[in-house]
Amino acid sequence: MVQNQTSLAANDGLSDADRQLLRDSTRGFLASRWPAETAVEQSNDRNALINLWSDVAAQGLSTLGADPAEGGLREIVLVFEELGRAACPAPLLGAVIANSLLSPKRKSSKPAAALLDQLAEGKARISVAFGPFDGDEAAGGAKLAGTTCKGRAGFLEDAVTATHLLVLCDDPAGVLIVSTDSAGVTVTETPGMARPSLAEASFNKAPATLVKTSVAAMKDAAMIARLACASRALGAAQRTFELAVEHAKVRKQFDQLIGSFQAIQHKLANSLIILEGTRLTIAQAAEACDLGAGDWQVFASAALAYACPGLREVAVQNHRALGAIGYAEEHEAPRHFRRVHTDVARFGGSTRARGELADFLLGRKA
Repeated sequence: MVQNQTSLAANDGLSDADRQLLRDSTRGFLASRWPAETAVEQSNDRNALINLWSDVAAQGLSTLGADPAEGGLREIVLVFEELGRAACPAPLLGAVIANSLLSPKRKSSKPAAALLDQLAEGKARISVAFGPFDGDEAAGGAKLAGTTCKGRAGFLEDAVTATHLLVLCDDPAGVLIVSTDSAGVTVTETPGMARPSLAEASFNKAPATLVKTSVAAMKDAAMIARLACASRALGAAQRTFELAVEHAKVRKQFDQLIGSFQAIQHKLANSLIILEGTRLTIAQAAEACDLGAGDWQVFASAALAYACPGLREVAVQNHRALGAIGYAEEHEAPRHFRRVHTDVARFGGSTRARGELADFLLGRKA
Protein backbone atom coordinates (compact mmCIF):
# COMPACT_ATOMS: atom_id res chain seq x y z
CA MET A 1 0.00 0.00 0.00
CA VAL A 2 1.14 3.57 -0.66
CA GLN A 3 2.17 5.25 2.59
CA ASN A 4 0.89 8.76 1.84
CA GLN A 5 -2.54 9.15 3.34
CA THR A 6 -5.01 11.55 1.76
CA SER A 7 -5.38 14.86 3.56
CA LEU A 8 -9.09 14.90 2.80
CA ALA A 9 -11.44 13.34 5.30
CA ALA A 10 -13.26 10.20 4.28
CA ASN A 11 -16.36 11.42 2.52
CA ASP A 12 -19.32 9.57 1.11
CA GLY A 13 -20.02 12.75 -0.85
CA LEU A 14 -23.05 13.82 -2.79
CA SER A 15 -25.43 11.40 -4.43
CA ASP A 16 -25.27 10.64 -8.15
CA ALA A 17 -28.45 12.68 -8.58
CA ASP A 18 -26.82 15.63 -6.82
CA ARG A 19 -23.78 15.38 -9.07
CA GLN A 20 -25.98 15.35 -12.15
CA LEU A 21 -27.66 18.51 -10.89
CA LEU A 22 -24.21 20.04 -10.37
CA ARG A 23 -23.20 19.10 -13.91
CA ASP A 24 -26.43 20.48 -15.39
CA SER A 25 -26.23 23.74 -13.45
CA THR A 26 -22.54 24.24 -14.30
CA ARG A 27 -23.13 23.52 -17.98
CA GLY A 28 -26.11 25.87 -18.06
CA PHE A 29 -24.16 28.63 -16.32
CA LEU A 30 -21.21 28.31 -18.70
CA ALA A 31 -23.45 28.21 -21.78
CA SER A 32 -24.95 31.56 -20.83
CA ARG A 33 -21.87 33.17 -19.26
CA TRP A 34 -19.15 31.88 -21.59
CA PRO A 35 -20.76 31.09 -24.98
CA ALA A 36 -18.59 29.48 -27.64
CA GLU A 37 -18.97 32.35 -30.10
CA THR A 38 -17.24 34.84 -27.76
CA ALA A 39 -14.90 32.49 -25.88
CA VAL A 40 -11.77 33.36 -27.87
CA GLU A 41 -12.27 37.10 -27.60
CA GLN A 42 -13.02 36.99 -23.88
CA SER A 43 -10.05 34.70 -23.13
CA ASN A 44 -7.75 37.53 -24.23
CA ASP A 45 -9.59 40.16 -22.18
CA ARG A 46 -8.20 40.57 -18.65
CA ASN A 47 -11.30 42.36 -17.38
CA ALA A 48 -13.57 39.67 -18.82
CA LEU A 49 -11.62 37.00 -16.92
CA ILE A 50 -11.81 38.98 -13.67
CA ASN A 51 -15.56 39.48 -14.06
CA LEU A 52 -15.98 35.81 -14.93
CA TRP A 53 -14.39 34.79 -11.63
CA SER A 54 -16.83 36.96 -9.68
CA ASP A 55 -19.71 35.17 -11.38
CA VAL A 56 -18.14 31.74 -10.78
CA ALA A 57 -17.78 32.58 -7.09
CA ALA A 58 -21.41 33.66 -6.97
CA GLN A 59 -22.29 30.13 -8.11
CA GLY A 60 -20.47 28.77 -5.05
CA LEU A 61 -17.75 27.07 -7.11
CA SER A 62 -14.90 29.05 -5.55
CA THR A 63 -15.27 26.95 -2.37
CA LEU A 64 -14.79 23.58 -4.07
CA GLY A 65 -12.45 21.47 -1.97
CA ALA A 66 -12.99 23.45 1.21
CA ASP A 67 -15.45 21.01 2.77
CA PRO A 68 -15.32 17.42 1.47
CA ALA A 69 -18.87 16.81 2.72
CA GLU A 70 -20.13 19.50 0.34
CA GLY A 71 -17.89 18.69 -2.58
CA GLY A 72 -14.93 16.35 -2.81
CA LEU A 73 -12.66 15.33 -5.67
CA ARG A 74 -15.56 13.72 -7.56
CA GLU A 75 -17.28 17.09 -7.74
CA ILE A 76 -14.03 18.89 -8.57
CA VAL A 77 -13.28 16.71 -11.61
CA LEU A 78 -16.89 17.01 -12.76
CA VAL A 79 -16.74 20.82 -12.75
CA PHE A 80 -13.36 20.84 -14.47
CA GLU A 81 -14.72 18.59 -17.20
CA GLU A 82 -17.45 21.16 -17.83
CA LEU A 83 -14.89 23.98 -17.88
CA GLY A 84 -12.95 22.09 -20.54
CA ARG A 85 -16.05 21.43 -22.59
CA ALA A 86 -16.88 25.15 -22.58
CA ALA A 87 -13.27 26.25 -23.21
CA CYS A 88 -13.67 28.41 -20.11
CA PRO A 89 -10.42 29.56 -18.42
CA ALA A 90 -11.94 30.39 -15.05
CA PRO A 91 -9.10 30.43 -12.46
CA LEU A 92 -10.55 27.54 -10.49
CA LEU A 93 -7.41 25.44 -10.14
CA GLY A 94 -5.81 27.86 -7.70
CA ALA A 95 -9.02 28.02 -5.68
CA VAL A 96 -9.25 24.24 -5.39
CA ILE A 97 -5.64 23.93 -4.23
CA ALA A 98 -6.00 26.79 -1.77
CA ASN A 99 -9.15 25.28 -0.31
CA SER A 100 -7.56 21.83 -0.06
CA LEU A 101 -4.41 23.05 1.70
CA LEU A 102 -5.53 26.10 3.68
CA SER A 103 -8.99 25.10 4.93
CA PRO A 104 -7.54 22.71 7.57
CA LYS A 105 -5.39 25.68 8.75
CA ARG A 106 -8.24 28.20 8.95
CA LYS A 107 -8.45 28.11 12.78
CA SER A 108 -4.72 28.34 13.33
CA SER A 109 -3.68 30.78 10.61
CA LYS A 110 -5.22 34.22 10.23
CA PRO A 111 -3.63 34.81 6.77
CA ALA A 112 -5.08 31.51 5.53
CA ALA A 113 -8.53 32.34 6.90
CA ALA A 114 -8.49 35.84 5.40
CA LEU A 115 -7.47 34.56 1.97
CA LEU A 116 -10.14 31.86 1.99
CA ASP A 117 -12.79 34.43 2.88
CA GLN A 118 -11.74 36.63 -0.02
CA LEU A 119 -11.67 33.61 -2.28
CA ALA A 120 -15.21 32.58 -1.37
CA GLU A 121 -16.43 36.10 -2.11
CA GLY A 122 -14.73 36.17 -5.51
CA LYS A 123 -12.37 38.97 -4.44
CA ALA A 124 -9.22 36.83 -4.53
CA ARG A 125 -7.86 35.01 -7.57
CA ILE A 126 -5.11 32.51 -6.93
CA SER A 127 -2.34 31.02 -9.04
CA VAL A 128 -0.28 28.12 -7.71
CA ALA A 129 3.43 27.45 -8.12
CA PHE A 130 3.82 23.74 -7.38
CA GLY A 131 7.61 23.93 -7.16
CA PRO A 132 9.10 20.58 -6.04
CA PHE A 133 5.68 18.91 -6.48
CA ASP A 134 5.23 20.02 -10.10
CA GLY A 135 6.92 17.07 -11.79
CA ASP A 136 9.08 19.27 -14.04
CA GLU A 137 12.51 20.39 -12.86
CA ALA A 138 12.06 23.65 -14.79
CA ALA A 139 9.15 24.61 -12.52
CA GLY A 140 11.53 26.33 -10.12
CA GLY A 141 10.29 27.59 -6.77
CA ALA A 142 11.01 30.07 -4.00
CA LYS A 143 12.95 30.02 -0.75
CA LEU A 144 11.80 31.74 2.42
CA ALA A 145 14.21 33.95 4.35
CA GLY A 146 12.54 35.46 7.37
CA THR A 147 9.43 37.25 6.10
CA THR A 148 10.47 37.48 2.43
CA CYS A 149 11.11 35.00 -0.36
CA LYS A 150 13.39 34.81 -3.36
CA GLY A 151 13.36 32.65 -6.48
CA ARG A 152 11.57 31.97 -9.74
CA ALA A 153 8.54 29.81 -10.43
CA GLY A 154 7.27 28.71 -13.82
CA PHE A 155 4.23 27.09 -15.45
CA LEU A 156 1.80 29.30 -13.52
CA GLU A 157 -1.82 29.09 -14.60
CA ASP A 158 -4.02 32.23 -14.27
CA ALA A 159 -1.11 34.24 -12.85
CA VAL A 160 -1.68 37.31 -15.02
CA THR A 161 -5.06 38.01 -13.37
CA ALA A 162 -4.17 36.59 -9.94
CA THR A 163 -4.28 38.65 -6.77
CA HIS A 164 -2.25 36.08 -4.83
CA LEU A 165 0.31 33.40 -5.56
CA LEU A 166 0.59 30.20 -3.54
CA VAL A 167 4.08 28.74 -3.64
CA LEU A 168 4.48 25.15 -2.43
CA CYS A 169 7.77 24.51 -0.62
CA ASP A 170 9.39 21.47 0.95
CA ASP A 171 12.06 23.27 3.00
CA PRO A 172 10.50 24.47 5.18
CA ALA A 173 7.42 22.44 4.38
CA GLY A 174 4.49 24.71 3.75
CA VAL A 175 2.68 27.13 1.47
CA LEU A 176 3.89 30.67 0.89
CA ILE A 177 1.14 33.26 0.40
CA VAL A 178 2.42 36.11 -1.78
CA SER A 179 0.40 39.08 -2.99
CA THR A 180 1.01 39.81 -6.68
CA ASP A 181 1.01 43.56 -6.07
CA SER A 182 3.83 43.33 -3.52
CA ALA A 183 7.22 44.88 -4.15
CA GLY A 184 9.65 42.30 -5.47
CA VAL A 185 7.05 40.28 -7.39
CA THR A 186 7.14 40.21 -11.19
CA VAL A 187 4.73 38.12 -13.28
CA THR A 188 5.58 37.56 -16.95
CA GLU A 189 3.52 35.76 -19.56
CA THR A 190 5.19 32.84 -21.36
CA PRO A 191 3.28 32.51 -24.66
CA GLY A 192 2.73 28.99 -25.92
CA MET A 193 -0.06 26.58 -26.74
CA ALA A 194 -2.06 27.38 -23.60
CA ARG A 195 -4.86 29.94 -23.84
CA PRO A 196 -4.64 32.12 -21.79
CA SER A 197 -0.87 31.84 -21.63
CA LEU A 198 0.97 30.33 -18.70
CA ALA A 199 3.33 32.63 -16.84
CA GLU A 200 6.37 32.71 -14.62
CA ALA A 201 6.90 34.73 -11.47
CA SER A 202 10.13 36.03 -10.00
CA PHE A 203 10.50 36.88 -6.33
CA ASN A 204 13.15 39.31 -5.13
CA LYS A 205 12.78 39.74 -1.38
CA ALA A 206 9.02 39.64 -1.84
CA PRO A 207 6.92 39.71 1.36
CA ALA A 208 5.58 36.21 2.03
CA THR A 209 3.61 34.43 4.72
CA LEU A 210 4.32 30.77 5.42
CA VAL A 211 1.46 28.46 6.31
CA LYS A 212 3.06 25.26 7.58
CA THR A 213 1.72 22.22 5.73
CA SER A 214 2.86 18.62 5.55
CA VAL A 215 4.66 17.31 2.49
CA ALA A 216 2.05 14.54 2.25
CA ALA A 217 -0.76 17.11 2.06
CA MET A 218 1.02 19.00 -0.72
CA LYS A 219 1.60 15.79 -2.66
CA ASP A 220 -2.11 15.08 -2.39
CA ALA A 221 -2.92 18.60 -3.57
CA ALA A 222 -0.59 18.24 -6.55
CA MET A 223 -2.29 14.99 -7.51
CA ILE A 224 -5.69 16.67 -7.23
CA ALA A 225 -4.41 19.33 -9.65
CA ARG A 226 -3.22 16.67 -12.08
CA LEU A 227 -6.60 14.94 -12.09
CA ALA A 228 -8.39 18.28 -12.45
CA CYS A 229 -6.32 19.14 -15.52
CA ALA A 230 -6.93 15.68 -16.99
CA SER A 231 -10.65 16.16 -16.46
CA ARG A 232 -10.54 19.54 -18.15
CA ALA A 233 -8.77 17.91 -21.10
CA LEU A 234 -11.48 15.23 -21.08
CA GLY A 235 -14.16 17.90 -21.38
CA ALA A 236 -12.35 19.54 -24.28
CA ALA A 237 -11.86 16.19 -26.04
CA GLN A 238 -15.51 15.28 -25.44
CA ARG A 239 -16.65 18.52 -27.06
CA THR A 240 -14.35 17.95 -30.05
CA PHE A 241 -15.84 14.47 -30.41
CA GLU A 242 -19.37 15.91 -30.38
CA LEU A 243 -18.38 18.42 -33.06
CA ALA A 244 -16.83 15.67 -35.19
CA VAL A 245 -19.96 13.51 -34.91
CA GLU A 246 -22.20 16.40 -35.99
CA HIS A 247 -19.83 17.20 -38.85
CA ALA A 248 -19.89 13.58 -40.04
CA LYS A 249 -23.68 13.74 -40.25
CA VAL A 250 -23.75 16.66 -42.71
CA ARG A 251 -20.42 16.74 -44.59
CA LYS A 252 -20.44 14.98 -47.95
CA GLN A 253 -17.66 13.65 -50.13
CA PHE A 254 -18.22 11.75 -53.37
CA ASP A 255 -21.94 12.41 -52.86
CA GLN A 256 -21.91 10.45 -49.58
CA LEU A 257 -21.99 11.55 -45.98
CA ILE A 258 -18.51 11.07 -44.52
CA GLY A 259 -20.13 9.40 -41.53
CA SER A 260 -20.82 6.43 -43.81
CA PHE A 261 -17.09 5.87 -44.41
CA GLN A 262 -15.54 3.17 -42.25
CA ALA A 263 -12.38 5.22 -41.70
CA ILE A 264 -14.44 7.97 -40.04
CA GLN A 265 -16.58 5.48 -38.13
CA HIS A 266 -13.47 3.80 -36.72
CA LYS A 267 -12.00 7.13 -35.58
CA LEU A 268 -15.21 8.08 -33.82
CA ALA A 269 -15.74 4.64 -32.28
CA ASN A 270 -12.19 4.54 -30.91
CA SER A 271 -12.60 8.07 -29.57
CA LEU A 272 -15.77 7.13 -27.72
CA ILE A 273 -14.06 4.15 -26.09
CA ILE A 274 -11.17 6.33 -24.90
CA LEU A 275 -13.47 9.07 -23.62
CA GLU A 276 -15.61 6.68 -21.61
CA GLY A 277 -12.57 4.82 -20.31
CA THR A 278 -10.94 8.05 -19.21
CA ARG A 279 -14.09 9.23 -17.46
CA LEU A 280 -14.40 5.94 -15.57
CA THR A 281 -10.76 5.76 -14.46
CA ILE A 282 -10.75 9.37 -13.26
CA ALA A 283 -14.04 8.82 -11.44
CA GLN A 284 -12.61 5.72 -9.72
CA ALA A 285 -9.53 7.63 -8.55
CA ALA A 286 -11.67 10.53 -7.31
CA GLU A 287 -13.96 8.18 -5.42
CA ALA A 288 -10.98 6.45 -3.78
CA CYS A 289 -9.72 9.85 -2.64
CA ASP A 290 -13.11 10.92 -1.26
CA LEU A 291 -13.50 7.66 0.64
CA GLY A 292 -10.08 8.06 2.25
CA ALA A 293 -8.33 5.12 0.57
CA GLY A 294 -4.65 5.17 1.44
CA ASP A 295 -3.62 4.11 -2.06
CA TRP A 296 -5.85 6.52 -3.96
CA GLN A 297 -2.82 8.08 -5.65
CA VAL A 298 -2.09 4.75 -7.33
CA PHE A 299 -5.56 4.85 -8.89
CA ALA A 300 -4.86 8.45 -9.90
CA SER A 301 -1.56 7.54 -11.55
CA ALA A 302 -3.29 4.72 -13.43
CA ALA A 303 -6.00 7.12 -14.62
CA LEU A 304 -3.40 9.60 -15.83
CA ALA A 305 -1.30 6.93 -17.52
CA TYR A 306 -4.39 5.97 -19.54
CA ALA A 307 -5.91 9.42 -20.04
CA CYS A 308 -2.92 11.48 -21.19
CA PRO A 309 -2.02 9.58 -24.39
CA GLY A 310 -5.65 8.59 -24.96
CA LEU A 311 -7.05 12.11 -24.93
CA ARG A 312 -4.25 13.33 -27.17
CA GLU A 313 -5.20 10.60 -29.65
CA VAL A 314 -8.86 11.64 -29.50
CA ALA A 315 -7.92 15.26 -30.19
CA VAL A 316 -5.79 14.31 -33.19
CA GLN A 317 -8.26 11.84 -34.72
CA ASN A 318 -11.24 14.15 -34.35
CA HIS A 319 -9.18 17.00 -35.76
CA ARG A 320 -8.65 14.85 -38.83
CA ALA A 321 -12.33 13.96 -39.00
CA LEU A 322 -13.21 17.66 -39.01
CA GLY A 323 -10.78 18.37 -41.83
CA ALA A 324 -10.08 22.01 -42.68
CA ILE A 325 -12.63 23.22 -40.11
CA GLY A 326 -10.27 22.05 -37.39
CA TYR A 327 -7.78 24.75 -38.43
CA ALA A 328 -10.23 27.68 -38.49
CA GLU A 329 -9.71 29.90 -35.45
CA GLU A 330 -13.33 31.06 -35.76
CA HIS A 331 -14.40 27.50 -34.98
CA GLU A 332 -14.38 25.85 -31.53
CA ALA A 333 -12.12 22.97 -32.53
CA PRO A 334 -8.67 24.64 -32.35
CA ARG A 335 -9.17 25.93 -28.81
CA HIS A 336 -10.16 22.44 -27.59
CA PHE A 337 -7.18 20.92 -29.41
CA ARG A 338 -4.83 23.30 -27.59
CA ARG A 339 -6.50 22.67 -24.23
CA VAL A 340 -6.13 18.90 -24.52
CA HIS A 341 -2.47 19.03 -25.47
CA THR A 342 -1.64 21.63 -22.81
CA ASP A 343 -3.34 19.81 -19.96
CA VAL A 344 -2.16 16.26 -20.71
CA ALA A 345 1.45 17.47 -20.87
CA ARG A 346 1.33 19.28 -17.50
CA PHE A 347 2.87 17.84 -14.36
CA GLY A 348 4.95 15.29 -16.21
CA GLY A 349 2.08 13.79 -18.21
CA SER A 350 1.88 10.07 -18.83
CA THR A 351 5.64 9.54 -18.44
CA ARG A 352 5.51 10.59 -14.80
CA ALA A 353 2.33 8.60 -14.18
CA ARG A 354 3.83 5.41 -15.63
CA GLY A 355 6.95 5.91 -13.51
CA GLU A 356 4.79 6.17 -10.40
CA LEU A 357 3.01 2.95 -11.30
CA ALA A 358 6.35 1.24 -11.87
CA ASP A 359 7.53 2.41 -8.45
CA PHE A 360 4.39 1.00 -6.85
CA LEU A 361 4.48 -2.35 -8.65
CA LEU A 362 8.24 -2.96 -8.77
CA GLY A 363 9.48 -0.92 -5.85
CA ARG A 364 11.30 2.40 -6.02
CA LYS A 365 14.83 2.10 -7.34
CA ALA A 366 17.40 2.95 -4.68
